[in-house]
Amino acid sequence: MSSQWADEPYTLISTDPFSKDSSHEAYYIATQMALAHNGILRGLNSIYLQAPHIPRSDLVAIKDFLTYCQCWGESMHHHHDAEETIFFPSIEQISGVQGLMERNIDQHRAFTPGFDIFQEYARMCPPKDYDGAKVRSLIDDFAEPLTRHLHDEIETLRALDVYDSVRLRQAYQKFEKSLMATDNYRIAPLVFGTADRSFEGGMHDFPSVPFFVPFIIHHLYGRRHRGAWRFNPCTMWRDRRELAFKGASTTP
Repeated sequence: MSSQWADEPYTLISTDPFSKDSSHEAYYIATQMALAHNGILRGLNSIYLQAPHIPRSDLVAIKDFLTYCQCWGESMHHHHDAEETIFFPSIEQISGVQGLMERNIDQHRAFTPGFDIFQEYARMCPPKDYDGAKVRSLIDDFAEPLTRHLHDEIETLRALDVYDSVRLRQAYQKFEKSLMATDNYRIAPLVFGTADRSFEGGMHDFPSVPFFVPFIIHHLYGRRHRGAWRFNPCTMWRDRRELAFKGASTTP
């Protein structure tokens, strides 16, 4: 595998300082959320790295790539909506501290304007008018507040270790269940295709599912938008692979 992969240009989140600490469920929650956020970051990196290298003449690939961008945006939108409507209110109820998660919500608002413009471009751009440099420019407009939020939120969750451990775990399980109520034809192949089971030496099983689930995603849910998943950095079995369209390593 080449040195250029979906762990750049936006930095992934290390779980090493807390993932092995089983003394409180806050560390488990922070670990799981970090792994979910890393999937978002790998998807963003995959879009950023591949955007300028898709031939303008390959309208099928461009259409598939725009679908991939749409699905990434929908997945992230679903994740943050579930946080705001289900998970964060539960945390504030458990802690008894109203506004405890307000900073995280404010960070959502900080990247939303640029993110919405990116989503609109992915939905409305005709393949013949596609501009890879434009895609990168749109990402540049929201990536800094987004990536800062994805990293900062993990520290917020780690700091919940002063509250009821069991109730926090229950709140997170409720949140996880809400994330599964989504369009599996557009989201599930993205989630698994941006999960790297070799991350941090393969110590994580994320998403943790029975062995047959990747087969279902690949052969059933992945079929409807098959062309879009070529842009995933991993297979549905969460194995790393070369990016389909790549060029020189780039730092934003």
